Amino acid sequence: MTNVSWLTLVVLRCADLERSRVFYEALGLTLTLEQHGAGPRHYSGRVGETVLEFYPDASSSTRGLRLGLRLTDVSASVSRLVAIGAAPRPGSPVTVDDPDGHRLELHPASAAQ
Repeated sequence: MTNVSWLTLVVLRCADLERSRVFYEALGLTLTLEQHGAGPRHYSGRVGETVLEFYPDASSSTRGLRLGLRLTDVSASVSRLVAIGAAPRPGSPVTVDDPDGHRLELHPASAAQ
């Protein structure tokens, strides 16, 4: 049994914040520009109850991170990604690297959890 019941936050560091915004919006995320006090401007969105934040950082500190996302329409998302120059790899699941090298697995929403 685990004491952890919910994932609430994932922060990705991005070398080019705007390029990452375009990529994740192509997947269907709605991102909002935020800034907390004197902190850096960043983007934030929700995946279910989990907050996904994108912060500027050229150090590649989150390289190697892998995310799995369930999408309502994988085919439409792949088309939007191709339109912005991404190179999804077919298979089950479809995988694609974001602009900072984070690997994403794109699962259809209808797939069993």
